[in-house]
Amino acid sequence: MPYYHCLLFIHSYSICSLKSINGRIRNKNYLDQPITMHFKPWKLNGHLIQSSESLAQLEEEVFFHAPEGLKFVINELYKLSDGKIPFLSIRTSGSTGSPKEIHFTIEELVASADSSIKALGLTADSKLLLCLPLSGVAGLMMLVRAIRVGAELITITPSSVIQPSMFHHQKVQWASMTPHQLVNSQESFKHVENILIGGASLSDTTLSSLPKKPERILESYGMTETLSHIALRERYPNNHLFFKILDGIKISRADNGALIIETPHLKTKTHRTNDEVELVDESHFSLIGRLDDVINTGGIKIHPRVVEEILKSNGLVKEFFVCGTPHPELGSQITVVINAVNDSELSSVQKLIETLDWPNYHNPRKVIARDFIYTATGKINKRATL
Repeated sequence: MPYYHCLLFIHSYSICSLKSINGRIRNKNYLDQPITMHFKPWKLNGHLIQSSESLAQLEEEVFFHAPEGLKFVINELYKLSDGKIPFLSIRTSGSTGSPKEIHFTIEELVASADSSIKALGLTADSKLLLCLPLSGVAGLMMLVRAIRVGAELITITPSSVIQPSMFHHQKVQWASMTPHQLVNSQESFKHVENILIGGASLSDTTLSSLPKKPERILESYGMTETLSHIALRERYPNNHLFFKILDGIKISRADNGALIIETPHLKTKTHRTNDEVELVDESHFSLIGRLDDVINTGGIKIHPRVVEEILKSNGLVKEFFVCGTPHPELGSQITVVINAVNDSELSSVQKLIETLDWPNYHNPRKVIARDFIYTATGKINKRATL
């Protein structure tokens, strides 16, 4: 399961808000072993940064091709490190429920960054490409990792299509992308060694359809509450079936199949998700689907993810999702919702569904077209769309 997108709490003048309290942070109760923050000298688009003072001396052109609010966010991270402000307020997008605001301390940011730095093998010699908005936890934590490890961060204006000319054909070791960016950015693969996927699941169909691939693709699982990924799954060159949790993380399975995550490095230690999983062992799990998306049709429970994968593997390339809609006899019926198509396209999708050999109870009974509505982070807002 990919990241659940988040928004940095919005002030009138910035994309992020850090709330301040007079005096230095005293939050040792949050962590069993508090970490002293240390930002190493690092580079931003070739320019050395050692402190907030050296940041202030940079010309504004350094930030022309970068996510919105980059300079402000970096400056606030230094304030957070110096104890001038106590925490970072992050608001979830609300795509899977009501938005909520979560506070993270500098110790938590560092612990999360260190965990990823170790898992990804980042060093001070690494070059990282930031091509996601800072309004999402994936973009934010890529920035924190670069500052923490002393790497060089290359920035571009976030776009659905990433061309190598946007980062001057530089060789970078890691970039974090959505599946949509991955599909549209294949010309950049010879310049990006490793890609970390978040924001949505990377289907087998999408992966196999890529004529070009980078050296390595990892899919991440995490959420705003866990402050970035807690598990990784290699998709290329080896297409592993299971996610492997990062060091220090513990997992278990609730009676209803939901994944439970233990994060000892965060002040909130336990996170119960709505994702149904199968546990392989204490370190590996496979994702089945979201429990709150399950369609109960005539007493049979169907995961939309299974239906979506069948349609994708049989040539449905239009943007769509599968959900349950009311049915007088079955309670709910499996419904395919397609983004803004005409009558002819709608008819062709219906014909495709009729020709497929469906597993028992999985065949969609209804196809509808809607103008999709998206969250601020680009995720389909299914409730609003319907």
